Amino acid sequence: MIAKEAEMEPVVVAVDIGFGNAKGVVGEGSVIIPSVVAVPGGPLGLAGMGMKSARRALRITFERGDFFVGSGAGSWGRVVENMDFSRLASPEAEALLYAVMARLVGEGAVVRLVVGLPVPLLQDEVVARPVMDALRVHLMGEHRVEVDGKPFTFQVVGVRAAAQPVGAWAEWALDGAGRWAHGVARSALVGVVDIGFNTVDLYGIRGGRLEPRLAGGEKVGVRRLLELAAPGVPYHQADERLRAAQYGPRAAHTGLRAAQYGNACATWLSEVVGAGERIWGGARLDMILLVGGGALLIGEHVEVLRRAFRAEVLVPADPVAANARGLWKWGQAVRW
Repeated sequence: MIAKEAEMEPVVVAVDIGFGNAKGVVGEGSVIIPSVVAVPGGPLGLAGMGMKSARRALRITFERGDFFVGSGAGSWGRVVENMDFSRLASPEAEALLYAVMARLVGEGAVVRLVVGLPVPLLQDEVVARPVMDALRVHLMGEHRVEVDGKPFTFQVVGVRAAAQPVGAWAEWALDGAGRWAHGVARSALVGVVDIGFNTVDLYGIRGGRLEPRLAGGEKVGVRRLLELAAPGVPYHQADERLRAAQYGPRAAHTGLRAAQYGNACATWLSEVVGAGERIWGGARLDMILLVGGGALLIGEHVEVLRRAFRAEVLVPADPVAANARGLWKWGQAVRW
């Protein structure tokens, strides 16, 4: 029971429940789950006799709903595709959080939670305040969930939120104890390009302090590439094909001609660079950190960013989880 674990030392957990992937980090452990959430369909009964069923997705059940989440969820129910920022405080986002937590912490854990939020949301205070208030209401306190029918409980005793690019910067600048990892981090003007599924977030940080004029973002994330490359295809289906490299330039079999993919990628990259130029125009950056799922897609085209901003571009070994890893480090340094 959680009450018996109340004297446990709280563990810091960082989560980034993005529109493309839900990421979580605690210490050296990390989890990445595709942000696909489906409402279960009717009972199958014996209707599947004679055939094997699709691989079963993870099922999360709690007081706000019953969902399949992650890879394969679309085979077991109706996928909920909500690209509005309100999704961040929705039951489906909470289901993704529980899926991440179930793989990161033990039964009855006491948790201090660091949550990464997109920059375009945080820039609009009228929209951001209700979302953040709703997050705190749903996150603080005791959580009782069923994961594939098995009970799972934990308690959140503290919640801190930060812009997602703060995590990317902290992953580069801080060590595991939240201290400076290297001297240059104290003074360098670092630009963060965080290409998520829904948005491209841009941040300029000098020595641990935000340069307000260099912060912004636009909704030209990976979903924009999917819209260009596979118009009319539901996001989760187009994204699954992209993950499997069916739309990649080296794919052997594809539902999309290589030239068509190349044209879509070139247009999308131009839109990403354009967003950066509108926010960073004239800035002399010492370096750029390129993170998020979109960093993997840019790949060999990273030279376009180098030329556009006349700065070296660093891509972490695992750019998808970079924000969550850095937010965990940031969580070691803040006051709770």
